[in-house]
Amino acid sequence: MSDATPPEVLTLQSVTIIRLGEDCASFFENMLEKLSFAPQLAQSVTPPRLVIDLQHVRYIGSAFLGFMMILYKTITARESGRFGLCGLNSFCLAAVSVSRLQTRFEIFDTVDDAVKAFSADL
Repeated sequence: MSDATPPEVLTLQSVTIIRLGEDCASFFENMLEKLSFAPQLAQSVTPPRLVIDLQHVRYIGSAFLGFMMILYKTITARESGRFGLCGLNSFCLAAVSVSRLQTRFEIFDTVDDAVKAFSADL
């Protein structure tokens, strides 16, 4: 994984976005190290608004979903914390739905949709 491009982290209207690149098209368990910084980010980002942009991701598995649950629990434990996913293709959306995580994670079509929703109450 040392040759892989690290995820891009950006802030738009006080919402922190982690954007996974094209080299994450199939996100397998051994790739979770690319996100090793994310729990600390979820603990420290202010305001506590975090979105994972999956526009380039075509496949996710249970390990990825478990890691997203860790991020969700970390950020939503903070006052007014919100966590979302955006840019999910039909396979990724089905994986989230089958796992019933759409009742926990906020799901958006685009980064812009997520930023608009998350910044509205700031």
